[in-house]
Amino acid sequence: MLRRNKIKPSSKPASLNASLPLTIVHVQTRMNKYGGCEENTWASCVHQAESGHKVHLVCGATSDIDAYRNRHPLIDVHCLEEMVWNISLRSDIAACRRLKSLFKQLGADVVHTHSSKAGILGRIAGRMAGVPLVVHGVHILPFSNVKLTQKIVYLGAEHVVGLMTDHFIHVSNGTKAIYDMTRVGKGKPHSVVRSGMEVEKFRNAPWPADWRELIDTEKAEDKPVTVLMLAVLEGRKRHAEFLREFASISPPGEKIRILLAGDGPERRRLETLVFELGVSDRVKLLGNRSDPEKLIALSDFSVLASVREGLPRSIIQSLAGGRPVVVSPFRGIGEVVKDHENGVIVASRMAEEVARETVLLARSPERLELYRNGAQQTSVDDWAFQNMFGQLDAAYLKSFDNADVAKRFQQNKAERQRALASTA
Repeated sequence: MLRRNKIKPSSKPASLNASLPLTIVHVQTRMNKYGGCEENTWASCVHQAESGHKVHLVCGATSDIDAYRNRHPLIDVHCLEEMVWNISLRSDIAACRRLKSLFKQLGADVVHTHSSKAGILGRIAGRMAGVPLVVHGVHILPFSNVKLTQKIVYLGAEHVVGLMTDHFIHVSNGTKAIYDMTRVGKGKPHSVVRSGMEVEKFRNAPWPADWRELIDTEKAEDKPVTVLMLAVLEGRKRHAEFLREFASISPPGEKIRILLAGDGPERRRLETLVFELGVSDRVKLLGNRSDPEKLIALSDFSVLASVREGLPRSIIQSLAGGRPVVVSPFRGIGEVVKDHENGVIVASRMAEEVARETVLLARSPERLELYRNGAQQTSVDDWAFQNMFGQLDAAYLKSFDNADVAKRFQQNKAERQRALASTA
């Protein structure tokens, strides 16, 4: 664990005061109740708080704030109304100012940003506030699979704030390789920290108690081929494109069930679309579920048609449960999915092709059994919580060896000593 007594040299954070922990502030624009990035961020907060550090979580106006406030006695949660998901010059400037003020008020030793918008605003504010260590967590590539103008803007912004970043933490080698190729954060340390989860929970899980209602059958032997898409209902996940293609190639009454587990801004649109496409007999929107391991156990395989991802937790969870996957070819997915061994990595980025491969696999019991055997032999132990925490601690400790970071800690120490002396 990252404990203060392991940071001994005088140039490192423990020199601020050997009896005090670090004050670490995590910043994320939108903390939904469910979501892979959110689970990763919260797990990091809990680990660091329980390791003896003072931890704060700052999130924007559209967050499910009540799901996190008072969730853990050692973590303080702050909501910034000015921090919004959409680009808004007025709101973004106001949010940056508020973040700077908050970092100073909290006496932040470390600012750890997550996702694109919070990553830009948080890093600028952190540097303006004189925070000694600014870390950015790369969960997704904001400049990947977007229009050229958007790519230029996003990539330019990442290059600028990359100069203000002391350490980049990636969820996969794939995102790390892209940052290296585009030279974002050149000369800065880049570490890979796997998105941890309770891997054991997904092994040999039982079916959910309501499995009959979910797949519309009474007997287990009559179970249709069941496909699970475990994802937030937002445009980036491309549920709508997937469903339209599925409707065009799967006839009414086919023994296939598509279970869409998750919630989000696209919920009502997708409910309407399922009705209009006439696929209500084969597609069900389940909303948020607290039993993903049981849904995976019920499924025959999982799918994901996202346009952009880091390395999605739902894919790791499916493989942990011994279920193969059909996925878009986003960067880094080959680290765990072996094409035609434990699943299918589709040949193009089109969500429609994910739907076509899904139906083809559902209609091929021989291939499905082959991939299932491959999934059951796939090790996902690297994604266990303890491995994540060890990797996170190592990344932070590596940051403290940076001469510029050490200098900032010394400056902060001197400023705090002067402030204490002036109030004595």
